[in-house]
Amino acid sequence: MSGGRWIDLSGQVAVVTGAASGIGRASALALAEVGAEVIAADLDQAGARAVADAIVAAGGRATARALDVTSDAAWRDLERWIADEAHRLDILVNSAGIVGTDRVGDPGTEAYRRIFAVNVEGSLLGMRTALGFMRRSGHGAIVNVSSAASLAGASIMASYGASKAAIAHYTRSAALEVARAGHDIRINSIHPGVIETAMADAFCEIYSGLGPREAVEARMTTGRFGRAEEVADLVVFLSSPRASFISGTGIVIDRAQSA
Repeated sequence: MSGGRWIDLSGQVAVVTGAASGIGRASALALAEVGAEVIAADLDQAGARAVADAIVAAGGRATARALDVTSDAAWRDLERWIADEAHRLDILVNSAGIVGTDRVGDPGTEAYRRIFAVNVEGSLLGMRTALGFMRRSGHGAIVNVSSAASLAGASIMASYGASKAAIAHYTRSAALEVARAGHDIRINSIHPGVIETAMADAFCEIYSGLGPREAVEARMTTGRFGRAEEVADLVVFLSSPRASFISGTGIVIDRAQSA
């Protein structure tokens, strides 16, 4: 490790989806802090650019790219741009995601299709893109942001929990595939509890029947909501050689709420 850092990702290129806010933003900033060159990707291009600008202002390297994670064509465009400009991809953080409400048995499939398009198909397209680069180089790390909501049923958020469970399953399947092929590519999922982001606001609105925000927080946590920076620390670790023997697993980060 250079410079005495416990984790040093200098020379590595990382794509972070959903980088304009929340866990994606915190992960992009944290990866840059330990030396990675970050490609901040988000449908909110202005937000992604603000994150990239903050990284550059702090002395790091970053670029912002507009990305609709549900679009195969958009991922193909990003793939070509990376090949032409960055020439490599070492780390992918699939953080883009949305939350919504629906119940099993509801009429129509609009909520299911929207949630699965972003959360599941977006992650799959990201892994496909990253694995193309990583198989050629023989190494890499992918962190898929799932959720503690995948670990138990939620009657009014059925598709959200199911989509996050699907991410965890695809993570295990992909990790096993690349390991058996002899690649040093590690693929893991993380399962945050409620984190203090815009998504936490959505959870509070969904569960407003429990009472004010303080009541929701008391019911859904063991004392407090998490911070995006706390999740980003785990993302950095899993992206680094310090996690060299960790692959195909899901790590819950919710301060024992689901224990």
